[in-house]
Amino acid sequence: MFVHPSSHAFEPFKYKTLEDLKNELKRLSISLPISSITENLCEAIQSKHIIIPNRLSIQPMEGFDATLNGSPSDLTFRRYKRYAKGGVGLIWFEATAISEDCRSNDHQLVLSEDNVQNFKQLTSLIRDQCDRTLKSLGFKNRCRLILQLNHSGRYSKRKGHKYPIRTYHNDELDNAISVKREEGVIISDNELKEIEEIWINKAILAKEAGFDGVDIKACHGYLISELLSARDRKDSKYGGKSLENRSKLFLDIISLLQNKFRKDSDFLITSRVGVYDGIPYPKGFGVKRIADQKFPASIDLEEPVDLVNKLYELDVKLLNITAGNPHYVGHITRPYDVPIKGVKLPQEHPLFSAYRIIYLASVIKSLTPRDMIIIGSGYSYFRQFAGNLAAGVIQKGMADICGFGRMSFANPEFAKQIFQGKTIDKAKSCIACSKCSQFMREGKSTGCAVRDPEYRNRE
Repeated sequence: MFVHPSSHAFEPFKYKTLEDLKNELKRLSISLPISSITENLCEAIQSKHIIIPNRLSIQPMEGFDATLNGSPSDLTFRRYKRYAKGGVGLIWFEATAISEDCRSNDHQLVLSEDNVQNFKQLTSLIRDQCDRTLKSLGFKNRCRLILQLNHSGRYSKRKGHKYPIRTYHNDELDNAISVKREEGVIISDNELKEIEEIWINKAILAKEAGFDGVDIKACHGYLISELLSARDRKDSKYGGKSLENRSKLFLDIISLLQNKFRKDSDFLITSRVGVYDGIPYPKGFGVKRIADQKFPASIDLEEPVDLVNKLYELDVKLLNITAGNPHYVGHITRPYDVPIKGVKLPQEHPLFSAYRIIYLASVIKSLTPRDMIIIGSGYSYFRQFAGNLAAGVIQKGMADICGFGRMSFANPEFAKQIFQGKTIDKAKSCIACSKCSQFMREGKSTGCAVRDPEYRNRE
């Protein structure tokens, strides 16, 4: 059971040795397994007919460096080449808009019939480089590439201006991004129904572009994620008290895709699912039904587990688990030592924030069928010790694959360093400074301002 850590104040990362970290976790009564042996991260794992060569993954992190028509640019190619040289067995590509009308940034990737060949060039190059890297490290199986398909919903922009496409009104979320209630629209049931076909067509294009599967994004406050908490959406078959209604668009898309690709068992239909957003009931998902709670609300995973089991019944056997809404309160999703500009430090120790997201994945793992492969998040915060934590988590069965987001910006070769029998290079690690998140918030192309010379000297 996760107990909210109200008794321990915020402290930045200060641990020089693995023993220092263990002692701090013990002091805070945080039950996270740390292993000095990391060989288990080299083990392959199979989802349906697809073998993933090891237990480390790149998580989807928007670069916002696409061309204006949504095609990958030179900067996009550069980022993914860096990932491909790093040794991970799975590269989970960033959020790619299903149409130009629902981008969160004018330079967000958009997959279309006009640019599918550009994406095909990207996947071909990345797969070739990734496979050569894996072979050099002794792995026998091919690298796997998943494309995240997204509708930005409340966080959509058009021609550089915020244009929220909401599923219901939430003034607090509006205030967090400085938009007024009258701006944007509440999306209708008919429009939600029309989106199904768009998502299906983009998944077909993703296969043509050379991906091994698609992620129907259901996290971080975007359209499908927001629907999961749309209890205030009245008189709608996509909202209200019933989880069946609130998950309808999500599950209908998954079902249609599974039928479309039924004869192609090598193409994975998956999702990154936000199982807890911390927003108090009734506007939050994965939270206890208690009135007058403050953020972050107490965890209740009854609905998220129900949802994951429904996905399993639809033959989804690989899920990427996350939490929070980074547009609202960022530390639930990305624990940090330094916040973005204008944001106060959270009233909890960042090791608790990191523990929460790892704990959530472990609960989902424990309450779903054994052959459901669960990818966990939250490892980048642990810097040079992240591989030791990942190995302990895999050993304890708390997740099957450990995903790294911010670390991939800072040190894309973190996996290779682990596989070569070393710890992650401290001098190249993410330091949780939030500068990449600041770039995202400002709509700029995104990378590590500390470790990557491409972004280091940006004003």
